[in-house]
Amino acid sequence: MPAIETSIWLALRGRVETLALNPAHPVAWPNEAFTAPAGAYLRVTHLPNRTERLFLKGTDPHWYRGILQISAMYPLAVLNGETVAREIAGQAAAHFPAGLSLTYAGVRVDITARPTVAQGFRDDASARWMTPVSVPYECFA
Repeated sequence: MPAIETSIWLALRGRVETLALNPAHPVAWPNEAFTAPAGAYLRVTHLPNRTERLFLKGTDPHWYRGILQISAMYPLAVLNGETVAREIAGQAAAHFPAGLSLTYAGVRVDITARPTVAQGFRDDASARWMTPVSVPYECFA
């Protein structure tokens, strides 16, 4: 059985893998080989927060929280590029509605609020316009 942290990640990743954008966008996963295409793609980052102990007994469930960040990466200086990147980000956000429960290996991960689509900005490292989507989650395990 995988560790709780692994189950949380795999539950979140599994949901990203079902995101059906038209056209399909390649995904840059953390610590996996990736060659950026000439066009748009998604970049996924997992940002777990501090685990909290809520009960006196150490074997009782702990509270795991964090953010899954999905960034719409769009070529620079393209006509309506901000609008297109924002639309891609909005579709990614809609794929994670508030109250959605995801499960992997018996560990349930809940999306706690509608994801936030932030203001896009120039990412010089990738030479792309980056529009981040922050997906807040929690898990009691």
